[in-house]
Amino acid sequence: MGKPPAILATRPQKFAAVLLAGGHSSRMGRDKALIEWGGLPLWKFQLNKLLTLDAQRVLVSCREAQGLHGSAEFVFDPPGVDDGPLGAITRFLELVEMPLLVLAVDMPWMPSDFLGERVLRGGFFRGEHGIETLAAVYEPQMLPVMQRALRERRLALQRVIEEAAPAFHEITPEERPFFRNANAQADFSAS
Repeated sequence: MGKPPAILATRPQKFAAVLLAGGHSSRMGRDKALIEWGGLPLWKFQLNKLLTLDAQRVLVSCREAQGLHGSAEFVFDPPGVDDGPLGAITRFLELVEMPLLVLAVDMPWMPSDFLGERVLRGGFFRGEHGIETLAAVYEPQMLPVMQRALRERRLALQRVIEEAAPAFHEITPEERPFFRNANAQADFSAS
């Protein structure tokens, strides 16, 4: 397994960032990435956060049918492959070969300064709902564990992260709202 990576005093000099926007939004009943938030489609609202962080590469993981395009690298989910966030994150980590900041499209309350000042320092945040896997930095040394889990079709991302044994930060009460997901129409009405 190896020693868990240390929590960094500063953010990495070189990193990539990916916005996960390809989900099917089954609970919402329509594509969350396309719903307006703050005057923009949610995916653009979230992408703008990543664009402020000086990443070497900024990517968007999406389905080709979504028709997303803009000022980032767009990588389409492979057709017919249903391996969830674990598959997407593993593919992107293999692609960029450097620390990878991951942000889910449905976490609009996540501030860009928190991403840049706290999340980019490494480790995973853990709170009352377990490990927060979709606002985190994935390190290249996690790849063997992630690839093995994919081969074995063990797609539960929290369990895979536990197996990879990264450093953890406990979420403070002040930070808890940052990790909230927009899953219902009422969440979008408040934007």
